Amino acid sequence: MDYAKVGKQILERMGGKSNVISLVHCMTRLRFTLKDESIVDDELVKKTKGVMGIMKKSGQYQIIVGNEVGAVYKEICKLGNFQDNKQTQNNKSKEKQGILSTILDVISGCMAPVIPALIGAAMIKVLLTVLPMMGLLDSSSQTYELISVIGDGAFFFMPVLIAMSAANKFNTNQYYAASLALIILHPNFIKLMSAANEAGETVKFFDLIPVTYASYAYSVIPIILGVWVLSYIEKFVDKITPPITKNFLKPMLVVLFASPIIMVVVGPLGSIFGEALSSVIYFIHDKLGFIAIGLVSGIYPFIVMAGMHHAFTPIKLSMIATTGYEGFICISEFCSNMAQGAASLSVAIKTKNKDLKQTAGSSAFSALVAGITEPALYGVTTRLKKPMLGAGIGAAAGGLVGVFFQLKSFGVATPALVTIPQYIESGRPESFMYILITAAVTIGITFVATYLIGFEDIVDEEDEEIEEVSSNLPLNTGIKIPSPIEGVVVELSEVNDATFSTGVLGKGVAIIPTKGEVVSPFDGTVDAFFETHHALGLKSNNGVEMLIHVGLETVNLKGKHFIPKVKTGDKIKKGDSLLTFDINAIKDEGYDIVTPIIITNSEKYMEVINTNNENTIQLQNLITVV
Repeated sequence: MDYAKVGKQILERMGGKSNVISLVHCMTRLRFTLKDESIVDDELVKKTKGVMGIMKKSGQYQIIVGNEVGAVYKEICKLGNFQDNKQTQNNKSKEKQGILSTILDVISGCMAPVIPALIGAAMIKVLLTVLPMMGLLDSSSQTYELISVIGDGAFFFMPVLIAMSAANKFNTNQYYAASLALIILHPNFIKLMSAANEAGETVKFFDLIPVTYASYAYSVIPIILGVWVLSYIEKFVDKITPPITKNFLKPMLVVLFASPIIMVVVGPLGSIFGEALSSVIYFIHDKLGFIAIGLVSGIYPFIVMAGMHHAFTPIKLSMIATTGYEGFICISEFCSNMAQGAASLSVAIKTKNKDLKQTAGSSAFSALVAGITEPALYGVTTRLKKPMLGAGIGAAAGGLVGVFFQLKSFGVATPALVTIPQYIESGRPESFMYILITAAVTIGITFVATYLIGFEDIVDEEDEEIEEVSSNLPLNTGIKIPSPIEGVVVELSEVNDATFSTGVLGKGVAIIPTKGEVVSPFDGTVDAFFETHHALGLKSNNGVEMLIHVGLETVNLKGKHFIPKVKTGDKIKKGDSLLTFDINAIKDEGYDIVTPIIITNSEKYMEVINTNNENTIQLQNLITVV
């Protein structure tokens, strides 16, 4: 993959760097926060070579790239220098959510950046299982104890990691947040609370305010709630402290106010909520029995697509910390990952498309070996639809086999073939064979089901382009499109707005109007007429789609100085008056009057050619599409 080329194309199709507020990435996705998502052509983004799919969620425009996301991110950052941009919330684009959905979304958002650290620690724990089995490490040795500390550190002090992630989420100081986590994990605090709990006593502030006992090591929700409260405390303290004292008084007051609140109120509440969430999950398991694992295995890809899978992490950690193992969610995840990999492998073998074969093959390896399923999920199974059914069948079957063998997971490393040792139960050596059988059943049934169900193969991109061109126009024929506006002609690249100048919306030309009227350049239909009347979309009877955008940022005028003559859906004839506008009034408001005229379906034609005229009048030849 040419990362520089892919990065450049993605940025152009996002509307250029001027349309990007911030950019971050996770393990498989580029996460854009955009000024205006509406100008992005989703289908064009999906067609970008190297892009596996898109998702719009929580104010982010997410582009699934797969395992090469880091390299593509670096190339985009070279073009736009986005590394230092803080991710911001785009409240306008957020859909109204229920309370539970909002809570789970916050948990998931705070967990996602921490996952790589947890995976690293979990893989160390896998080594602690494998090395003694191979006779390479004595489990009673000091080396074993030291490696155990290395593997357990990130989990025990996970509230610190979560605190820093939550600080970004709630836009508060990371170091205040980390300090809160360190306070509730301080050995003296743990010792004090444990001793009082064992003695049946209650620790109190000033002998009045009780501090409820709770264990915060390995926990997630208490610190998230604590940092949320911290975000308000910091703002409040900032308002009440005089400027001359902020350097010393503000930090003291923030910590002094926030710490008792997390000890007395927020921490215990978070602990209670975490236990309640876990109880709900396992209530379902207890009621449905073995069916629950098969069911969750089959639907787990849709949980991943909703971005809610990270919300399960605190539940798994809590269960492992309490009982030493987890036997529901982890088994479902394992079967789901194996199924996504097997379905992709089946597609890779069956498809005739070279690009899809390569994508499906690498996606299968990623899912089966590394447990990273986004490339398979977005690049293969949901893209082709039918393989998702095969994956669901195989995952459900594997889940039923896993619960029959009473499999358990003793770690939270990403479920994959390389992490199989975390499913091996001490004193139960046959559990190794059981997890292998579960994997084999899942992979085998998924592969066969996907192959038999089949899918609609993707036509090679080059062939598709030729078909599109030939279906629209004979190769040696041109459609001449006259000018809808009178004025001075300028190159589109000279327009002071990257949305138009980069050509992301299509090829075309721009005109500086000398007459405030737009007329129809052809017979056709008004496809769209914006409520603000500054822009309209037209479609000719022979399929040419055109956008006429009067001025830059004139949407802010909210229709002022524009008089529409038609409405969306109207049939139009060449020369019909569509819109009039007051050039001088718009200029007086401080707006650039240059008017881009874009062929928005340019990709369906071999070429869009502009005339070399410096000036044009209405209905004089302006553009030719071939």
